[in-house]
Amino acid sequence: MDVIVPVELGILSGVLVALILFLRMALSAGTVKSFQFQLAAFLSVWAISEIPRVLDSIGVINLGSISLYGMMIHTVSMVLFAVFITYRFSRFVMVKK
Repeated sequence: MDVIVPVELGILSGVLVALILFLRMALSAGTVKSFQFQLAAFLSVWAISEIPRVLDSIGVINLGSISLYGMMIHTVSMVLFAVFITYRFSRFVMVKK
């Protein structure tokens, strides 16, 4: 698989911009219990986790030896994210009734 380095650097810059926006969103949320803060915090962690993947794809670092662990952590985090969204949405629907 050929990696187009300028494209990957564009992705990296996009991830960094998204991270800054998510951190700003988390800081402006007001309270840790707000949905805005919780979602921004999760998305910030998600953005941070993309940085090593991009650096690995352009050859700055080598994550080959731990890629399986990374995939397992990614799977668990996506399941937890689904649980979080389902829980928060169900609370939103219950309050509206």
